[in-house]
Amino acid sequence: MTIKTFRILVMMTAVAAMLALISVAGRYNPATIKKAGVLMFPALSDKVNEVTKIHVRSQGGVLTVMREAKGWVLDDKNGYPVRDDRVRTAVIGLSELALSEPKTKLSERYASLHVEDVDTDKSKSVELILRNKDDDDLANVIIGRRKFSYTDLAEGGLYVRKPGDAQSWLAIGEFGARTDPLYWLQTRILKVPSDDVARMVTVQPDGTRLVISKASPDTPFFTVEDLPDGAKLRSPDAPDQLGMAMDGLDLVDVAPVSRINFSGDSLAQAQAKTFDGLVIDMDLALLDGKTWTRFVASTEAQAAAEVLRKAEDINARLSNWAYQLKDYQIRNLRMKLKALLKPEGDEGDGDDYEDEFMGLENFGNSPQ
Repeated sequence: MTIKTFRILVMMTAVAAMLALISVAGRYNPATIKKAGVLMFPALSDKVNEVTKIHVRSQGGVLTVMREAKGWVLDDKNGYPVRDDRVRTAVIGLSELALSEPKTKLSERYASLHVEDVDTDKSKSVELILRNKDDDDLANVIIGRRKFSYTDLAEGGLYVRKPGDAQSWLAIGEFGARTDPLYWLQTRILKVPSDDVARMVTVQPDGTRLVISKASPDTPFFTVEDLPDGAKLRSPDAPDQLGMAMDGLDLVDVAPVSRINFSGDSLAQAQAKTFDGLVIDMDLALLDGKTWTRFVASTEAQAAAEVLRKAEDINARLSNWAYQLKDYQIRNLRMKLKALLKPEGDEGDGDDYEDEFMGLENFGNSPQ
């Protein structure tokens, strides 16, 4: 036998073995399936670029992520952008989901794996549907609970079932599907490091102002402008809490800015200026117990072209939207001078600053 003939024979043997393996796997043999890594949706890997809609259903609600010309957006939040990594996790993750072991076919036992139909009373399952532009289903799966194994990855996994199919499975793979909008949305709105901030202003609905500033980025602490005679700060760095207010703003909800009334007696304002001339103005409106914020960016006259582009980018991303921020972020942007001062007669070291600060009014947003 020549070397060439031997190689051909080896290849033919390998192909025959693989076909036999797949044939056995088709009969739900657990050990063979685990070894072969049979995909739950074998055709999906060639169609991931055809996915234009991601539908997620659970007892907690229904959510739809859509692909538009500008990118992936959340239809349930009026087309607000979503995180690309969440989309990849859902689509690519589902295309790589491998069947590990067949489980129960008995519907009365589905609940123990959380693979019952979503519409079943007290269902804990989640249904994930991928569709193309013609609304054809490319993949549809009921996602159950996880099985954890700290010693053998093959023994862990996720319980799944195709809708309408009695057979449930233990599958291996990682993909996400939640009906919580915050899981999908691009929650980070702005990040202006405190070292870049030269001045912060808050204006209460009654017109009361708090202004803090720094002479240069090297100045250790922010200074309160027009500090009343006899007033004492809780600590030298107390104003820095406001100075850091822009260092990471995150949404907990979002709506078109046209739907929020930014007028009336409850309107508060804030402004941030950076050393390079970026100016960010914020209006904060209290509506039905929730505080909504809108942003407008501009520049000072001497600002460089790069700063102007930064302002234009902020406006392009944010100007059409109103945001609910986390409660502590709202408290920062509506900070009053009282939060920075020692109470009259208090000669302490300011250790109770946090308690006093966190005791300011709640502005209705969450999480903390």
